[in-house]
Amino acid sequence: MADRDPYRLLGGRVGELLLRPWFDRVALRWVAGLYFPLSRAWAAAADVDGRPERFWDGIGGPRSGGQRLLARRALGATAARRRRYEAAEAAFQAVAFGGADGDLAGATEARTRAAHRFMAARGLFLPLHLARRIPPVLAEVATPGEALAAQAARLSGAAPLWPPPEPRPLERSRAFESGGVRTFWLRFRSPVLGDLCQVRVEEPCGRPATGTVVSLHGLGMENEFWRGLADPLAPEVPRGLRVVRPEGPWHGRRRPAGRYGGEPMLGRGPLGVVELFQAWVAEVALLIGHLRAEYAEPLALAGVSMGALTAQLLLCAAAGWPAPLTPDAALLVATSGAPGELAERASLGRALGMPAAVRAAGWDEASLSRIEPLLTPLGEPALPPERIVMLLGAVDELVPFAGGLALARRWRLSEQNLFVRRQGHFAVSLGLLADKAPIGRLLAAMGQG
Repeated sequence: MADRDPYRLLGGRVGELLLRPWFDRVALRWVAGLYFPLSRAWAAAADVDGRPERFWDGIGGPRSGGQRLLARRALGATAARRRRYEAAEAAFQAVAFGGADGDLAGATEARTRAAHRFMAARGLFLPLHLARRIPPVLAEVATPGEALAAQAARLSGAAPLWPPPEPRPLERSRAFESGGVRTFWLRFRSPVLGDLCQVRVEEPCGRPATGTVVSLHGLGMENEFWRGLADPLAPEVPRGLRVVRPEGPWHGRRRPAGRYGGEPMLGRGPLGVVELFQAWVAEVALLIGHLRAEYAEPLALAGVSMGALTAQLLLCAAAGWPAPLTPDAALLVATSGAPGELAERASLGRALGMPAAVRAAGWDEASLSRIEPLLTPLGEPALPPERIVMLLGAVDELVPFAGGLALARRWRLSEQNLFVRRQGHFAVSLGLLADKAPIGRLLAAMGQG
């Protein structure tokens, strides 16, 4: 399986040359200046339902007849790709969960192929983006008053900050086997958002799993929708590890109409961040409880960026929860102990123009400090320091390094459990595909090493 890894070159000289501080400067320009604007156009186009004015509203209105001509073909092609994706998704769900006859492996491949084509329709809007500047985010920032009202019960103590979720049934799909890996899905209703959460599970076949890792993705990462996205945990599955990958709020199948994956977290400002953490912590806790009931092997939680920020909140919340909701170990990649500072200090937010939008909605230092308890890992985590592993980029400006280092010191992580690389945010995450030492340390903390 490792031989088929498209990122294997990162382990050699190519990786040494690429994954340096300059890589993040280039990647940030590409993400903020191209990928997110094309995603904004794609999201606006994906849900026009035959009414082109919705598309123009979603990107700031037309400016010329020429721009309308540039958009017309892209709109038609995006609509066609969406229809093909929806048909493939429906066929997959019918075979996986609905009891329909059919080849699940084939339905999965057809669905993934159609999803990738649908997502890749972003590129059709490049001529329009070159003709006009498409905004990277649809900013609908909630005001401080709206945010404080929505979270009043949690902030006042009338409701717990992080209540343990009530158990609820999880539905399991059929499975298929390929390359020594058994794949199936779980699904359940989010206890906070109420939408349907879907979780991909991969485990070894022909041998019992020796442990489980719940892997939480970063902002905008939608592995069920793009082909060829490497996962550093994937090679561990045939060797005995079960890997569980939930789709986070507002990502993948959970994408709200007219938005791209994760956009509400950015566009809604501080309240969007709060709501995502509130929902995902509850969902992951529910998932951990289910996995604990199903499997006796050790269970770890791993997260990258947004996933790491979520995981650390769960670790602190779990200190007051029933033991079955607590993982045995954790790996946090590119994280910070001061997420409240990201709105002003993170380079991605600045590149997207979000600090100005947040201030225009009425937020200031005082109002931001009032919601800090909903963002910050407070108190001691449920795990001892030897069970927590952290990987940080020393020149990370998206989730600034100082905040992660301060958290590692506050949690008293040992030198063996704290990995620091002279890399930025994107490079340190990609570097994990080649430098597996942090994963090895996590497995050792689980008792797998």
